Amino acid sequence: MTTKLASVALCAATLVASPIHAQIFEVIHPDVEEGGIEFEILNTIIADSVDAGEERSVHEFAIGYAPFSFWKTTVAFEAATIKEEGAELEAFEWENVFLAPIGSHGHDHDHDHDHGGSFFELGALGLYFAMEVPRDGGISNGGMEIGPIAEFELGPVETITNLFVEVPFVDDEDPGLAYAISAAVPVYESGGMEVAAGFESFGGVEGLFGDTTPLGDNSFVLGPSVYFGFDAGEGREIEPRLAVLFGMTDGAPDTAISLNFEFKY
Repeated sequence: MTTKLASVALCAATLVASPIHAQIFEVIHPDVEEGGIEFEILNTIIADSVDAGEERSVHEFAIGYAPFSFWKTTVAFEAATIKEEGAELEAFEWENVFLAPIGSHGHDHDHDHDHGGSFFELGALGLYFAMEVPRDGGISNGGMEIGPIAEFELGPVETITNLFVEVPFVDDEDPGLAYAISAAVPVYESGGMEVAAGFESFGGVEGLFGDTTPLGDNSFVLGPSVYFGFDAGEGREIEPRLAVLFGMTDGAPDTAISLNFEFKY
């Protein structure tokens, strides 16, 4: 899951000015394995001080299934913890990844990193489509996002990019544009455990096709990340990921800690 529309975020980001809201940070992978089931727990904690009534953290709980080799669909619920008010459910989300039959992974998405010395290798290319229904206001206050997702390697660096058009269903809001990028290199592999380290960046522009929000009021974040992979046997995998993201604009939190877990069967 990725950037989210309206008041919360699904891959790249939901972009707000003030007050700053917590948001889910996730780079969407063009990763589809027919018959595969995935559970995700995505968390963001704002490390800055927040006022009473503002979001201290957001959490997303998702389950995905790939009925075909080219399509994975996911349903998710997002909740937030509000300072001095406790937790509350914020939104329901439906997300889809459609994998194109090109790239070295094709439709089986077999991660083989031996590409014969080629500096550039397209791993996978796909299309992402998602809809969000907020708890308050229903679908009329929600929106959708759509755009390409790609995985490619530049030498030892595995890079994943997302670029989404965000289309709010609210009448007086204009579409926006959001991106998410991750780049990582493997640093350790042994005994069914893999570790990679790199960086991630998220951001975008609200009102891209109408009254554009000033650049400084949008949310742009960048920071280091570390990825783990554990082979749990019998086709099961556990993939934790940690990123510390620093705000580059006034519309972003100064520091956000993003901790995600993915369980694959």
